Amino acid sequence: MLILAMSLSGSVVFLAILLCAVLVKKVVSPAWVYNMLKLDLLFFCLPLPKYNSGYKYRLFQILGIPRQWNMTDISTENVMGIEENGRLHVNFQTYIIVIWTVWVCGLLFMLAGNLYKYQKVKALKENPRISRPNYLEIFERAKRELNIKKRVDLLCAGDIGTVCTIGAFRKYIIVPEKGMGEEEIYYSLKHELIHAKRSDVAWRYIGLLAVLLHWFNPLAYLYFYVMSVYCEQSCDAILAQNLDKAARKRYGQLIINMAQEDGFGRWNYRAYLSGSKKVIECRLINLLESRKKKRMERTLSLLLGAVILFGGSLTVCAYENPRVVRGDADFLKAFLDEESTKMFVAEELRYSEEEVLDFVKFVSEGGICYDLSGEQNSNTESAGCAHSCVSGYIATHHKNADGSCKTDYYYTDRCSKCGEMKNKGYSHTETSTRCTH
Repeated sequence: MLILAMSLSGSVVFLAILLCAVLVKKVVSPAWVYNMLKLDLLFFCLPLPKYNSGYKYRLFQILGIPRQWNMTDISTENVMGIEENGRLHVNFQTYIIVIWTVWVCGLLFMLAGNLYKYQKVKALKENPRISRPNYLEIFERAKRELNIKKRVDLLCAGDIGTVCTIGAFRKYIIVPEKGMGEEEIYYSLKHELIHAKRSDVAWRYIGLLAVLLHWFNPLAYLYFYVMSVYCEQSCDAILAQNLDKAARKRYGQLIINMAQEDGFGRWNYRAYLSGSKKVIECRLINLLESRKKKRMERTLSLLLGAVILFGGSLTVCAYENPRVVRGDADFLKAFLDEESTKMFVAEELRYSEEEVLDFVKFVSEGGICYDLSGEQNSNTESAGCAHSCVSGYIATHHKNADGSCKTDYYYTDRCSKCGEMKNKGYSHTETSTRCTH
């Protein structure tokens, strides 16, 4: 099942990143962890396993692994039939239908709950704009320092006791209009402007999409939590780059003052300065220990990231695309029937007592031979394969009991990636009274 393969790929990459963040945290920075987690969204949210045919082909070529052509019982596989007029027939196993039904029901339930939370956060955009001159002056100064030219609206917090950023496309920063000194306002606004510049709220939306798609996977929820933590830590590191130790302590005190246990699920749709006590403790430790990474450490981080992504990409090879069968309506009707399919497979394997199927091979126009013994010569293909076809012949050799033989040749195109063969018609037959093959 595709969604399970996506969940496996995303989880493997996430665990590898988390392991590096714990074991080699002196080498990798919070920004590295955060950026790697954003790359992991490719594995969680994109159906990469569906298009793995070409990747597996190239990978096997590089590693020198010979391609195996095995006869499979089609009655036990998930098959999609396509008539010549484009009509689709689906013949999936019962367990696949049950899994898809449960997944869709869970997805709809999660969507309903998150839609309710989103509407509450969306209502914050109606808050009045900040009118105090000192706030606006500090806000513009922080924008200039960060070289932000796009529009960002500054709104009053209302009943929210913390500073936060909302909006995936049009950004809004929400701050309390009272009870903050100028230095606190400056650090708060600069922190949120860093979120706005990096589009962190948009990344939270995509991370939430990963949670919705993989609601059955506990690691998806842990992933979203860890991504939120390192989003804040990396933002703190950017802000603290040019601060001395005393200024870092004052900024850390601001984070403590903003701390509130407002619940993890309530604020899925915003980036915020505050957080739980445990998260803030980690942020303060990282803030005080933050330093610019050496060149060697940055190089090791890049190599480590490349290894993790390559290792994670291998997991997409575990997914097998459903078989796609093409033919006319009568053929598909018989093929997709369970009992008829079993008979079909048996007939493909059965030959008369007087002759034995010695070998089947594909001969390209360039003279290259591929041994296809054991491969079923049917109209099956791997779904999602970007076919690269080679023209040639299928040579089917039969050895008779009296020692003679015959070889039937058929015009055929064969995909060099997934092995799909398209029979274009009969060519000729060669016979011999004495088999020399």
